[in-house]
Amino acid sequence: MKPTLRSKTQKLLHGVERDSRLSLFVHLVLASAIVINVLAVIFDSVHELAEQYYLTFAIIEIACTLLFTVEYGLRVWSAPDNPDFSGRWGRLRYMLTPMALIDLLAILPIFLWFFTSIDLRFIRIIRLLRLLKFTRYSTGLELMLLVFRQQLGIFGAASAALACMLVFSAGAIFVAEHEAQPEAFGNLLKALYWSVITLATVGYGDIVPITPFGKFLASIISLTGIGIVAVPAGILASAFNAELRRRENEYRHQATRQLMGKRLTERVRNKLKSHQEELGISDEQAQSVLDDIRDVHRSESDEILTCPHCHLPLHLELKEAESNTPTQKP
Repeated sequence: MKPTLRSKTQKLLHGVERDSRLSLFVHLVLASAIVINVLAVIFDSVHELAEQYYLTFAIIEIACTLLFTVEYGLRVWSAPDNPDFSGRWGRLRYMLTPMALIDLLAILPIFLWFFTSIDLRFIRIIRLLRLLKFTRYSTGLELMLLVFRQQLGIFGAASAALACMLVFSAGAIFVAEHEAQPEAFGNLLKALYWSVITLATVGYGDIVPITPFGKFLASIISLTGIGIVAVPAGILASAFNAELRRRENEYRHQATRQLMGKRLTERVRNKLKSHQEELGISDEQAQSVLDDIRDVHRSESDEILTCPHCHLPLHLELKEAESNTPTQKP
C-alpha cells in the first residue's frame, strides 16, 4: 500500500524516519526555534534590551508561534496514522497526551497577549514552558521522563512521607519557638516555610530557632532531611540505570538477530543504527555490544570438540582411527 501524505507527515514529525535528511532537518529547525525563543524570552525580561530590541523580540515571538502552530496542527491532523490513536476519537486522545498539551501551551501566550488583559509576567512564564518541548528532541530527557512515569507510585509514597515529615516538623517548631519568636514563627505557614528550607538542607539563615528545645528539633530535622530528600534521588538513579541496562540488552538482542549468519553490510549497519537511535544507545555502548557479539561468534567458530575420555581433539582421533584401519586387499 502506497503511503499517504498524512502517514508520511506522521512519520516525519514523530521521528520514525530517523535516516531521512528531511526528518533531521525538520527536527533541527524545531529544536533551534525552541532554543531561540527561550533565549528571546530571557533577554526580553531585561528592561533596557526589551526597549531597544522590541521589534526583534516581537518578530521572533510571532515567527516561532506560527511555526509551533503549524507543527501542532500537523501533529493533530496526522495522529490517526499512529496505531495508538486510531479510531473515531483518536485525535482527541492525542490532544490530551502530555506532549500535545505542552505543544498547545507553546502557542497560547501570543493569543492571550492579543485577546486578554492578563499579566505579562504570567505570559512570560508560559512562554518559558516551551522549553519542555525540547524533551521530544533529547533522548536523555525523554528517558528521564519515562523512568519518572514508571516509578510514579514509589515517588508518590516518598512524597507522602516527605509531606508528613514537613507538617510534623512545622508543628513541632511552632510549639517550641512561637512564644520566643512570635514574628518569625507567628503561624504554621511561617513554620512550614522554615521546615521546607531545613529539610531540604538549604538553611538560608533568615529564620533560626533560639530556644534549646528548638535548636534540638532543628538538629533532628536537618539530619532526617538528609535521608528523606536523598530517597527520591536514589530511586531515580537506580531506575535510570535499570532502564539503561534494559535498553542495552534490547539492542544486544536486536544486534544478535541482525548479525546471525550475516555479514555487517551497509543495510545491516543502517538497521542497527536505527535501533541504536530509537533506544538512545551511545556510539561507545553500541560498538562495545558489537565487539562482544563478534568475540562470541569467533570463539564459537574456533571451538574444537574434544573426546570426553582422553580429552584429545576429535579430528585427531578420527585421523588416528583412519590410519589404524587395515586396508583390505583386493
